[in-house]
Order: sequence, then C-alpha cells, then structure tokens
Amino acid sequence: MKEFVINVSPLETRIALMEDKRLAELSIEREENPSLVGNIYKGRVDNVVPGMQAAFIDIGFEKNGFLYVSDIAGAEGTGDIELEDGVPRAKSRAKRARQQPIETMFKKNQYIMVQVAKDRLGTKGARLTNFITIPGRYVVLMPTLDSLGVSRKIESDKERDRLKRILQQVRPQGMGIISRTACEGRSKADLQNDVRYLTRVWDKVKNKFESMKGPGLIREDLGPILRAVRDQFNAEFAHLTVDDDSEFSRILNFVEIYSPHLKKQVRLYKGNVPLFEKMGVESEILKALQRKVYLKSGGYIIIDQTEALIAIDVNTGKFTGKKELEDTVFQTNIEAADEIARQMRLRDLGGIIVVDFIDMEIEANRRKLIRHLSNALKKDHAKTTISEISELGMIEMTRKRVKHNLVKALSQPCPYCEGSGLVRSVTTMTFDVVRRLQSLFCQTKETHIVLQVHPDVARRLRTENKALIDDITKNFQREISIESVSDFHIHDVKILRARTRKELTA
Repeated sequence: MKEFVINVSPLETRIALMEDKRLAELSIEREENPSLVGNIYKGRVDNVVPGMQAAFIDIGFEKNGFLYVSDIAGAEGTGDIELEDGVPRAKSRAKRARQQPIETMFKKNQYIMVQVAKDRLGTKGARLTNFITIPGRYVVLMPTLDSLGVSRKIESDKERDRLKRILQQVRPQGMGIISRTACEGRSKADLQNDVRYLTRVWDKVKNKFESMKGPGLIREDLGPILRAVRDQFNAEFAHLTVDDDSEFSRILNFVEIYSPHLKKQVRLYKGNVPLFEKMGVESEILKALQRKVYLKSGGYIIIDQTEALIAIDVNTGKFTGKKELEDTVFQTNIEAADEIARQMRLRDLGGIIVVDFIDMEIEANRRKLIRHLSNALKKDHAKTTISEISELGMIEMTRKRVKHNLVKALSQPCPYCEGSGLVRSVTTMTFDVVRRLQSLFCQTKETHIVLQVHPDVARRLRTENKALIDDITKNFQREISIESVSDFHIHDVKILRARTRKELTA
C-alpha cells in the first residue's frame, strides 16, 4: 500500500512516500535552497573546456552550471537515444564516442537554451542539458529531439504497440515524444490534448528565449508537491494526506484537471498532533540519520559514507537462528538485502556502494541473495547496477542520484569533532524545537514555559524564525520564554515550567 504524507511549514516542505506504513522515500525542499531540477534557462557560454568535453554556462547564479557534450542536442547524430535520469542521451558508448567535439559547437558568450538535470551538489554547479523535456500528465514532449518512445514500466506488448501507433499520429513534426506510465489505457483524445498543451508551452518558452536580453529563468517547473503529484500519484496510492489548507486546494485543483478519479484519495489533515508525528514519520527520519539500522531478526546493518564510496556492513547481532549457521547467515542476508534497498532509496545514497554481506558457503544461497536484492531494488526509480557476489561475500553497486542524500541534507559538519561526524543543522534543530513545542502543548495545559537551547538555535528562534514561535503562542494561547545556554550541544533542548523550573518532556 502506497501513501503520500505531506507536511508544509513556512520555511520547508517535506514529502514522505510511505509503503506498507513504512517510510520509503523522503523529499525535503527548503525556502533557502529550492530545487532547480526541470527549470529551463537562457544560458550564456562562459567557458569551453575541450579536455573535459564540457562547457560552463552562466544561467544567472553565482555558480555556473556545467554542460557535457553528451547532453547537447545534435552532438550525437540521430536515432539510438534513451532517457537516463529523465535526460535523453546516446545509448551506446560507441555512439557517444562519435559525438561532435564541444569546442566546434560553442564559443564564449554564445547563448543556448538549457534545462537543469541535477541540482547543485556541494561545490559543484547545477548539471545542465540541452535536451529540453516538458512533462505533461500522459506524455513528455522533447522539442529538441526527433524521437518516439513508450515507458518501460508499461509491460504489455499489445498496449505498447497501441500507444506507439497513437504517438506516431499525435507527435508534432520534428519533435520527440515519450509516453509516461499514466498513459496506459488512455485514449487518443487524452494524449492529443496533452500534446497540444505541451506544444503551447514550448511556443511560450521559445518566444521568451528570443526576447530575453541576458541569462535567466525562462520556465520554472512545478513546485515539489505538484511535481510529486504529477510524476507519481496514481491509482496505486491509497491516500495523499496534506496538513495545509492552501496546498490541499492546489492539489485538488491540479488533480481535477489531470486525474479527477483520484480526488477521493486526497485528504486534509486537521489534527492537533503534528502530521509526521501522527504517522510515525519523525521517528523514521531520526533512524535514517543513524549509522546502525536494526533488522527485525535482531541482526543489523551499518552504513558509513565517505568521499569515495559508501560501505554497508551486515551483522547477525543477536540473531542466532534455529538451525545451522548457514541458514542463520542466509536469513540475515536476505533480510538485510530488503533493508539495504529501502535505505538506499530513503537516504538517496549515490555513487559506489560496497555491501559486505555475511559470507555463505553454499553457492545456491549466493545466487538467491543476488536475485532477492535485484528484485528489492526494482522499486527504486534511480538507475542501479549490481555486480556478482565475491568470494568474500561483497557486492559492489553503483546508483545514480539527482539531489542531496538525506544525511547531508539534514546535517552539517560537526564543530565538536572537526568534521569526522555529523550533527543536525541549526535549521533542522529549529524546526525540531518547533515540533516539540507543538507536541508538548497537545499533551499539557502548561501556560508558560521556558525553552533552553543552544545559542545558535535561540538566535534563529528570536530573529529569522520568530514568526514560527509567534504562531504557536497564538494558536495554543501559551507563553514561551527563550533562554540561550552557551554550554549546550547543538542537539540539547530543555523545556521547563516557568514557575518551578522543573523539566517537561515533549
């Protein structure tokens, strides 16, 4: 059973994808660092680097984006194109090797239309593509590419052939088009209406590109909530629950246009207990920031992230099994494979991943483990490759990601251990304190409390985020005094009764 749980606050939006009541994916977008993926810009070539076969493109930000030759329409010739992470590019290495050199295509100060394929990560600028994609409800229009395709998730050969025939008829001349999974079972009229709308959008994009004087935004993609609704929300979802009135109305209006049959699945949450706490999401997020993840059997996995790779170690822990050692090890490895696949999605782990499974003697068990892990990873939207299990019980994987992984998104380098560990950021702690206060006021009638926090958190609550505290005091009709404690760790929070100075628990 799938479900979207969406928490909206003034400075951040959190979208949780639940599967069988467990957190499977979490997307966080903060006002101070919004995602640019899908946005279309007029860019100016700032520098061409033949040795990297890449160009640095000014799109109006302090940090230039970068564009590889493989992401330029026309560099690959025609045909043999596929979508990779939502971006079209040549299928084979041989095809990519024949691509036109980037230094023959661009010159400094030339203007080019680009789209953000990956957000800025660390010190890197955004990754750009010249293959423009404009997604609709049923199809994706690719105006810079003459190609046609059907979503790989549509498995029926009969349906795929039917959709290909329709796409050939509705495809604008000289443009590419790919059907989305939601296209399955839809009529020609549905697809035609979608294509007409997307063609009008493309005309507006072209006109704005021509009229703009310098680098800048041409078209902004949907916000995180409507993007999730457009790309993922379908009949497989039991519910979509959101805790904000205005976003609830926007979602209903959007669904009314694109998928009216899903309106009954959209719900507004009005309870006093914060939505993520009510649904058990907060505790799942805290677990996702920890190195050690326990398995139901008593075993556990340890996840360590380094600059070069991610190492995952599997241990039997307290689990001893009821039969022979090989059976105990096999059961632990199978359970760990399921949890590893879930944690990869939840934490959005990317790059090289090495998993040290517990060594097994029987070759058949090794093959079963590989198959089980491969099946568990099928739910993951990101592209993943898996090696065979080695004699030492290790599996090497690669996984592509688009955004920051969860640990890095919610944490900052720890000043107490000089970067060797991580603590929650001031922003995260600020929001955490606000949620604790909300939870406490739902449980107690205490009218005046004293909040003791780290100086950085206190400063944020008194300045930038003062409105959050003001809203709580107004909504719950309580009084809050904030005290800065210089020797507090960033995680330390104490809530005291104002009269007795005795600590309260939230």
